[in-house]
Amino acid sequence: MKKLTVLCAALGILAAAPALYADETPLPKPDVLNEETVSTSQRLSTYDVLVVKDFASDGVAYENIDDEEKPTVDALRPLIVKNLSMSIEAEMKKKKLFKSVASAWDGKSKAVILEGEFTEFNGGNRALRFWVGFGAGKTYLAAKGRLVEAGSGKVLATFVDQETGYKGVATMESFEDLFPHQAQSLGEHVGKFIEKLY
Repeated sequence: MKKLTVLCAALGILAAAPALYADETPLPKPDVLNEETVSTSQRLSTYDVLVVKDFASDGVAYENIDDEEKPTVDALRPLIVKNLSMSIEAEMKKKKLFKSVASAWDGKSKAVILEGEFTEFNGGNRALRFWVGFGAGKTYLAAKGRLVEAGSGKVLATFVDQETGYKGVATMESFEDLFPHQAQSLGEHVGKFIEKLY
């Protein structure tokens, strides 16, 4: 009788297994950013707070920016970082996602943390944009980020994106004019990514 009970219990667990694993199927990729990985099956709407941390820029690679231009980019870095954070926060408030958006976790609320880093500031090449076109010599920012469950540290989603928006592909404007606007545009795209997971 004991063996029969154990056998029935084992069969019950096996029968329930597909239902357990079915709930763990990750949400579909939003298809908004260049590269996306989603590893959560739960919508972000189950969280009360989105914590938006400023993206790091310490290890960013400077491409097509010469030694004379580097101090200008260094001076722009705080503005680029702040524009990205403010843009994401504005997108969340505009779409009325999450009960609140904060810059730090209070340690109590059910929160998801957005963090990341800029990977490349590319100054582009105005001559190539003018003479060749078709995206040659474009000015752009590149960044990677992740959504992490506060407390557990579980990674819910990751992304990589490159922002050439705000006339970055064809304009004759310099990176000084483009980078702050591209950071804002990148924030709008990250906002759409989050919205589709909400």
